Amino acid sequence: MNSQLARSGLDRSPQRCDTLLTWRENGGSVSARKKMKRQRPARGQDGFTLIELMIVVAIVGILAAIAIPSFTSYLNRAKVAEATTFLAEIRRAQESYRAEHGQYASAPTAGAAAFGAYTPASLPPTGQKANFNPTVEWRQLAVAPDGPTRFQFATVSGLPGTAPPAGTNLPANEFWFCAQARGDLDGDGTQLTLEAYSHSSQVWVSSDRGWD
Repeated sequence: MNSQLARSGLDRSPQRCDTLLTWRENGGSVSARKKMKRQRPARGQDGFTLIELMIVVAIVGILAAIAIPSFTSYLNRAKVAEATTFLAEIRRAQESYRAEHGQYASAPTAGAAAFGAYTPASLPPTGQKANFNPTVEWRQLAVAPDGPTRFQFATVSGLPGTAPPAGTNLPANEFWFCAQARGDLDGDGTQLTLEAYSHSSQVWVSSDRGWD
């Protein structure tokens, strides 16, 4: 071995021999190794197949079909909170009014025992709000929304012996009031109606879904 190293002009040290043997045992030359490395495909160079792309598109479509209606429902339910909040304010104002005057109030028309007039006077367009311009009756009741609203509001009341609006199940032989909010949040032409009553702490909603 030493004579072969001498003839080749290589270092004869044991460390150099071990290095040479290891290099030979692992096979090939440095240039061959570099060539092999160059032939390896670079990571991240491979593209997607058509089937993989179609699967991704299908998954995105399914997620969108599920998420968009749920998100729309969530937004509309949040908008309904505007009506329920103001109905609660009307209930509070009605009880304060009766404690002071001995009876409930009607607005926007004084003495009305059936719904006919609303504030705002016109139903707000879909996705928009309208200003709530309170009438004298609303001012007397001392209640108004914080700002423009997506709903129309009205409240009617009656003395004992006055028939309440049909379907409210209010006792005609007692003092009563009914407050109503109505709107069309999704623009389908079907109005959503919410009602609050003097004899109940709950709010009645015309739609099972709570907003349509």
